[in-house]
Amino acid sequence: MSGSWGCPHEIKGLCTKINDIPCDPGMKGCVLYGRFAFSNPDKNSPSIKRKLDESKTGMKQSQH
Repeated sequence: MSGSWGCPHEIKGLCTKINDIPCDPGMKGCVLYGRFAFSNPDKNSPSIKRKLDESKTGMKQSQH
């Protein structure tokens, strides 16, 4: 059994949700955008970036 995920909007490498452009998970308009944090910070929505910054700040304060 595979642990990978397949997007129902991706067909033959193109995103049918966003005008049949090449699929790039996490791009703006993607069903994943704003719902998950990505290792590439450029793919994170502003709200995800805020949450990540808040968690880093909280971690630093709790270590003191």
